[in-house]
Amino acid sequence: MTARLVFVGGGPKTTGLLLALAAAARADRAAFPERLEILVVDPFPAGGGRIWRHAQSPTLWMNSLAEDVTIFPDEGAEFPSLSGPSLAEWAAGRDLEHLGAPAAGLRGTDFAPRRIQAEYLGWAYARAQQELPDGFVLETVRGRALAAEPLGDRHIVSYEEYGTGHPHDSAHPRGPAAPGGAGTPRYQTVLADALVLAQGFLEVADDAETAELREQASRSGLGYTAPGYTADVDLSGLPAGEDVLVRGLGLAFVDAMMMLTEDRGGRFERVAGADGSADGPVVYHPSGREPVLWAGSGRGVPYKSKLGHRPEGLRIGPTRWLTADTVRGLCGADGTVDCETVLFPLLEAELAHAHYAELATRYEGRTTASAQEYGRLFADWHRAFVAGEPVTAQRCRAEWIRFAEWTVPDPADRFDLSGLDRPFAGASFASQEEFEAEVAWHTRAEIDRAADARYSQDAAVFFALVSAYYVTRELVGQGVFTSADRIRNVDGRFHGLFSYIASGPPPERLENLLALHRAGIVRFLGADVRVRVDAGDPAFVATSGAHPDEVRARWLVDARLAPVSAARATDTLLRGLLEDGHLLLEDSGGGAAKLVADADCRAVRPDGGTQRSLFLVGPSVAGGVAEAFTRPGIDGRVFRENARMVRSLQHVLSPQRASTAAPYA
Repeated sequence: MTARLVFVGGGPKTTGLLLALAAAARADRAAFPERLEILVVDPFPAGGGRIWRHAQSPTLWMNSLAEDVTIFPDEGAEFPSLSGPSLAEWAAGRDLEHLGAPAAGLRGTDFAPRRIQAEYLGWAYARAQQELPDGFVLETVRGRALAAEPLGDRHIVSYEEYGTGHPHDSAHPRGPAAPGGAGTPRYQTVLADALVLAQGFLEVADDAETAELREQASRSGLGYTAPGYTADVDLSGLPAGEDVLVRGLGLAFVDAMMMLTEDRGGRFERVAGADGSADGPVVYHPSGREPVLWAGSGRGVPYKSKLGHRPEGLRIGPTRWLTADTVRGLCGADGTVDCETVLFPLLEAELAHAHYAELATRYEGRTTASAQEYGRLFADWHRAFVAGEPVTAQRCRAEWIRFAEWTVPDPADRFDLSGLDRPFAGASFASQEEFEAEVAWHTRAEIDRAADARYSQDAAVFFALVSAYYVTRELVGQGVFTSADRIRNVDGRFHGLFSYIASGPPPERLENLLALHRAGIVRFLGADVRVRVDAGDPAFVATSGAHPDEVRARWLVDARLAPVSAARATDTLLRGLLEDGHLLLEDSGGGAAKLVADADCRAVRPDGGTQRSLFLVGPSVAGGVAEAFTRPGIDGRVFRENARMVRSLQHVLSPQRASTAAPYA
């Protein structure tokens, strides 16, 4: 018998699922049909997909070290798995200079250009295809899925197949247009016994603010670039020498910064230091084609630099206070907890304890207390917090703060989560220039501190935050937060904190930022930035809560991804399933609603039933794992999810259920 499995989306999530499928089929071939035809449809090359495609600038880097990236499960995983190399192990010995790697080769401690990750993921996709057992046939189609119509437990999937030379082969594709210069696309229809929707980050319709800005900009003759994945955004229209307002100082801003400077012919050079050493400042040599970027955000400062040191003994591991058991034990009668009163207090304790334990363990004289003394204070707080004694818990928290003030002489060695998150909160400056000078000093200090092993307490906080983030995402998958609370406080506040502290740019990119600032090409707008349109004297006007000055410009770039929202997805296949009542949107109380799937990733219908053969994965799914690859050695949840989903696919595709998989006409 023959069955057909269709994937819509051929990026790293599908690649990981194919690796898990190959492993499961090799471990138990009889559990699968005699012949399984697998069809993968994606406009972009399989493996990396849209985000990790080869056709993007070599100046766009990953923000994880090469040794911290793998798409293969750890050795010794309980479920059937294919072992494989990390990105760094795969790159060892390969000539990758043509992809933007250093001439000496990519090291584990390097930040790889995304084009190298594209090659790695493409190799992993090919490896999955090679490992599929006899009787499994994988067909990869460059094209776009258009519709999926239920037919009993199966789906009729329609798609258009592209030729070569279409927009998605270029570095800056714009929209899902038909192939340019490749003739008319071929339209195909197939019957799928199982359908997996793995489109990744979806294009979404404008929210109210973006739509209004577009309309006002058009009416006033101004230039506005809406949120989007930076590699896909067309920045070519930003004129040389003109002022451009930029909202955002995170990774999307760093990408845009490089595309508007080095990609326009500028050059960075590290010059000799005053002492003659090779470790002097970075200098930028302009091409004359750069605009002037006035960048601001809520914090007003760039994301924190990735750490340049890894103290021995620190790693991602089990959390101590923010644990899944603790949070589940605090759930109310409805099975949920409130982020404000449960998640964030536990998070603060997790990070503060990691900070002080590291300070007390590794350094003599920077605190007069021992790690055990700190541990007892946090344990007292935790007992009161879990027991539901808010007055006692508040007193215990005040005690650990006072204890740190008594026992840690240098205020710079004390932990302050609010100050860490918002370094200029409440600060007031006389002018934009005064604020700008302070941000430049702050950024320089952050780079230096991130490279200084004497501040290993920052590394302890980093690892504790990553560990707490993984626990929180697991709890999201278990439904312990309401949809509205998750969107506002997990996807919003917690993810924002995590991104700022733990998911910042490589230090080299912050060095580039300061070089551009010294060259007058990057200016710092302020914190709590707001932008309005002045229609009378047409311009975008930026103001800051940190100083009284205004900055006016005729161009505005929103340097960020649009919030994930299945409710506003423009994908025609998803829109059709939603409009026909086959998919359930969570009740989020807002426009950021995601799709609902069960624990096995099967789509849930509006009536609460599950669709046995329709699977949903990725960032558009409530509680789903957005990551498709992870760090080696941490037993990443993504691999367990892949294995669980493959077991569900195995059941759907079992020989007893297999159909004749002829094309449907």
